[in-house]
Amino acid sequence: MLAEDLLREVRSAGFSPAAIVGYVRGIASRVAQRLPRQAELVRSVAATALLLFALQFAAALFLSARYGGHFGVSYLIGSSALLLGASFWILVHIGLMAATGDGAGMKRLPFPVALTLLRLVSIPAIVLFLTERHWLVAVCVFVAAALTDVFDGVLARALSLESRIGKVLDPVVDIAFNATVFATLAGVGELPWWVAGLVLARYTLLVFGTVYLYLFHGPVRIEPTAFGKLTGVFTTALVGLLILGLAFWTDLTRHQLKPVFDAGLGVMAIATIIQVTFIGLANRKSHESPRVELVPAPERGKVVGEIRGPRG
Repeated sequence: MLAEDLLREVRSAGFSPAAIVGYVRGIASRVAQRLPRQAELVRSVAATALLLFALQFAAALFLSARYGGHFGVSYLIGSSALLLGASFWILVHIGLMAATGDGAGMKRLPFPVALTLLRLVSIPAIVLFLTERHWLVAVCVFVAAALTDVFDGVLARALSLESRIGKVLDPVVDIAFNATVFATLAGVGELPWWVAGLVLARYTLLVFGTVYLYLFHGPVRIEPTAFGKLTGVFTTALVGLLILGLAFWTDLTRHQLKPVFDAGLGVMAIATIIQVTFIGLANRKSHESPRVELVPAPERGKVVGEIRGPRG
């Protein structure tokens, strides 16, 4: 993803400023050479971004009419910034646009990736609804976003549209979406900060663990674990039920039930932090004391949380 051959030179130079500058120049040169050769794919990315912007604009008009001009403008600015950043990232990493099955290059942006982008641009909307305490609408947006997280993977496998860029972008969007929801709930006083802090700590371990492995050991590939999937589904269900409860609970019911949700989310966060920590320590030890494994070389890897990377 980050031009491993160039990155190896940076590692060998000890991440010196000159090596880093040379690396950035090398990446820019490759992007400039690659984009004209994949003009059809570039047009597809631009067309998808334009379509999503049209949807965002229509949503902003509706939100302005329903909740006030500031609501629609805030959503349009926030979602457009996210869409622009994601589109730029895809163009820079357009070399990842290859099917995982036969490695054939793609001519168009896969539809599952467009669903992932749709989930990304929904983040400002759910932040606004949570901040303004429109709980029922917030839970509808949350559920819709969660469904796109399910369908993008299902469709990618069913239609043979799996791509390397989708495997990278999907978990990144998941982290951004979930971290934002937890932080916003804590910010409006509907979730203890210690719970949000634990969740953010878990994502910090995943992100920095991945960056560390990539920079100092080699390429990484995203590999969800069964435990990670189960805890993700359970946590999503708890958050959705919590927001739904905020829409309908009486003060007495809220006083009785909300602490249980807080504790449950905290326990799930602690469990995933322990998982990430122990797997990271185990893989660090295995890297220091390598052993022969009876698996093909491409399948070998070290795992941090849900991140697996080939041995350097």
